[in-house]
Amino acid sequence: MGAYSLYFSSEENYLPNSLVLSYYKILLKGLKKNFPEKGEFFKELIKENVQDIKFTFSPKIYKQLKYIKSHPISQLTKIHLEIFKEFYPTYDIFQPDVDISILKIDPKGKKATYRFRNSVFLEENDNYIYHLHFICGLTEGILEKETNRKIECKIENYHIGGDKKDSYFDLSIIID
Repeated sequence: MGAYSLYFSSEENYLPNSLVLSYYKILLKGLKKNFPEKGEFFKELIKENVQDIKFTFSPKIYKQLKYIKSHPISQLTKIHLEIFKEFYPTYDIFQPDVDISILKIDPKGKKATYRFRNSVFLEENDNYIYHLHFICGLTEGILEKETNRKIECKIENYHIGGDKKDSYFDLSIIID
């Protein structure tokens, strides 16, 4: 027989994702209510402070980001979706099961539009719509930092259905 001991670090306490998500949703709802029409402001706020968020990317993600950094945009259209589909869940921790598909890539290969389904932020109403602005700010900030290229992320469209399976949002990413 063996003996073991459990060790819990006093430096880090882990909270259930559902609890953190409920706090985050309250914050989003309050921001929308008290600062209507300020989504772009919050997008820029997140983008400007993205360096303060502690991300960890897999070596595969870093390799893909390095590829984006060193190749002409015309060579990226085929791999753009796959890179983004793997990259996105690393920083949107509340939506590991979000479904991402590509709607359109422009002929010049500078813009890709993605559709996101199964989002916990578009279940019954648009109370949490500022999450999309936060995600655009994160996407721009992270990709600009890692690729040294100008990135623009825009909310193109969103639809709120009866539940999260019927709802979606469309984001575009433009790489210059």
